[in-house]
Amino acid sequence: MNMLHILIIIVIIVCMIALAGTILVTKRLDDNYEQKKSFSSLSYIYFIGLPVIILAAVLIWRALI
Repeated sequence: MNMLHILIIIVIIVCMIALAGTILVTKRLDDNYEQKKSFSSLSYIYFIGLPVIILAAVLIWRALI
């Protein structure tokens, strides 16, 4: 399998996990809902998750080369 195909599969998996996480976070009803609080929570998820995902992708890519 070509390296490009492997990376595309990894990207698709990561996007599906991110979508599922977003749906799970936004599905819960909160009586004390605040838009600023919600945005802050999602921001933390993506700002913490994105570097971890990039690091994992780079490490997997380096291992496959």
